[in-house]
Amino acid sequence: MGKTTLATFLRRIHGPALLVLACLAAPLARAADDDIVFKAILSADDQSIPTESPGTGIAEVRLERATLKITWKVTYQGLTSPPVSAGLYGPENVGGNAGQVVNLGVNGLKSPIEGSTVLSDGVFNYLITGRVYVNLHTRKYKEGELRGQLRRQRKP
Repeated sequence: MGKTTLATFLRRIHGPALLVLACLAAPLARAADDDIVFKAILSADDQSIPTESPGTGIAEVRLERATLKITWKVTYQGLTSPPVSAGLYGPENVGGNAGQVVNLGVNGLKSPIEGSTVLSDGVFNYLITGRVYVNLHTRKYKEGELRGQLRRQRKP
């Protein structure tokens, strides 16, 4: 194929190639519209074992329905000592205790704590039914200093 023929060929496929790329990208754009957002206000008041912490925090978890991938951002301030772990726990309702189902501190524990993972079907069901909470553990309060139940947020 000569230079002129190659150039002509590229011009011909340019339009259809863009259409194919647009079709491939379209489901990704729709998936973001389909995300479910969960939030939790983190406080010492929600701990099942009483703590005396002035700390506060907010956790946001975004679930991609199509892939069951979650991304999180946990911000906190005013802890009594450095954090030693953070996680999602379930299945449990407010006031009870459960095992950790997702380690939120895989990328470090400095505020904001951020990361992502793909959920199992079981953990997905716990999250959707409101039975997952965020717990931030510190050196002083090893059982947890700040805690909050994740609640599904309504779209504006």
